Amino acid sequence: MLADELARAQVPAAIQVEARNARHEAPSRSPSTLKYTSSAHNLDLHGSVTNMEDYRYSKIIDSIPTFSGEPLENISDWLAILSLKSDIIRYNSRQKSRSIPQYLAGSALKWHLSHFNKILVWDDYVDAITPFSRIITTSRDMNLKKLKNCKQDYSQPSIQYYRSVIELCRKHGAEMVDPH
Repeated sequence: MLADELARAQVPAAIQVEARNARHEAPSRSPSTLKYTSSAHNLDLHGSVTNMEDYRYSKIIDSIPTFSGEPLENISDWLAILSLKSDIIRYNSRQKSRSIPQYLAGSALKWHLSHFNKILVWDDYVDAITPFSRIITTSRDMNLKKLKNCKQDYSQPSIQYYRSVIELCRKHGAEMVDPH
């Protein structure tokens, strides 16, 4: 009876040792010995590779920044990053243009919602959205009006007010820079 229990306990340990040895020997096996490897082991290996790729692609997708159309954001840089990461995960032109909304916010998302029906492929999307940020951020009349109406709030620190005025000046005319 004790011998039977001991034998049953040794079976899982032997299976673990055999699996470990198979993993360590697999890289050094010749092609002729690989044909004797079990298909279950190959399926597990394929599943692990697929899971690893899915994890890597998920990390790439999560690292794509959002674009909101704010004045300090650079649409060309954002499009380059989005295009590069989409190429890494092997998106085609249509998949790229369909994935864009999840990376947009604010006025850029509003622009997208009013134009997305007209744009189906990536190159057309890039051509259409590239001038978007210049239209929003270079409206000289709007910036001049904001500058004219800019007033410091009683609770606003002076440095914050100063920076906002300088930023409005920079938007109005690129040659206007902070001398300090």
